Amino acid sequence: MRLMRNCLPGESHQNAALYRPANSSSSPRVSTLKSREGRKANVSLTDLMSMAKANRELSRKILNRVAEATPIDCFQCGKCTSGCTALKLLELKPHEIVNLVKLGFVEELASSDIIWTCVTCLKCTERCPQKATPYHVILALRNLAVEKEARVPEEFMKALSHIMEDGLIQNVQKVAVTETEIYDRKTLGLPEIPRINPKFSELLFKALEEGQK
Repeated sequence: MRLMRNCLPGESHQNAALYRPANSSSSPRVSTLKSREGRKANVSLTDLMSMAKANRELSRKILNRVAEATPIDCFQCGKCTSGCTALKLLELKPHEIVNLVKLGFVEELASSDIIWTCVTCLKCTERCPQKATPYHVILALRNLAVEKEARVPEEFMKALSHIMEDGLIQNVQKVAVTETEIYDRKTLGLPEIPRINPKFSELLFKALEEGQK
């Protein structure tokens, strides 16, 4: 099955060209995106589905997980995509993510880079007339990717590692006031950040496991 894509109202054919195969060089914008590290999978999302077979069971699993967000009510108006923060540079099209899940192409999405480009700004939640927020669908796909040990961006794994160690997304960093003056918390008279309770990691893992049931 090969998905064919038409332009949305007000969208140029140049944007539609992004759905050509990754080896196509007819669009300058495609060539630009191809040269950016980590963007190739986003450009060839259609190719990812070309030889795919729909998995209805997995589709129902994802839709059931986010049933309260009513993604099944999405009628592809494109409002979420037109306001998507990640659309301009990363070509994330939330309404298409929802549609592909409904069609059963869940495994292909879970193994692609496109689901990790969402910045979780929740604009799609605010704009959707059906309250069928793609945000929840994308998070469910990310969870599925982790469950299946699919490729997860390194920065996400680093953030998780930091959270497990000290409860912070990033390590404590020094502050550069000028080119020659660099301060840490101690020199600024700030108290040390307390270490997290040893039970934190255990409780976090337990909560994550319960959330997947």
